[in-house]
Amino acid sequence: MAFENFEEVWAALGRLHDSILAESEQRKAAVKKIDEQLAQLAAMAMRHEERFDAMTERFDAMTGQFDAMTGQFGAMNGRFDAMTERVDRVVSTVATIAGTVAQLAITVESHERRLGRIEGQ
Repeated sequence: MAFENFEEVWAALGRLHDSILAESEQRKAAVKKIDEQLAQLAAMAMRHEERFDAMTERFDAMTGQFDAMTGQFGAMNGRFDAMTERVDRVVSTVATIAGTVAQLAITVESHERRLGRIEGQ
């Protein structure tokens, strides 16, 4: 492109200057929009981090409760084992008593027969 006079050069420089200014304004607007979007993303990240922290705290609390319940279950299991041992001892004692009662019944029958023979004489 050849210019015929200084006014044409000057006008072309003016248009170039205006174009550069417009592009600069567009870039500034784009940078501003990107900065706003980054701020929004940072805020979202903070909210997500807060929610994650809250969920982590709840998980830790639930884990503590689970551990406590596990301990209680272990204690209950120990008590159950002790009760089972006591029941086994009671069953053994009852079996011994039943055997003794059976032997006494045999002895009583034997004595009743003897008494019957003695009285029958």
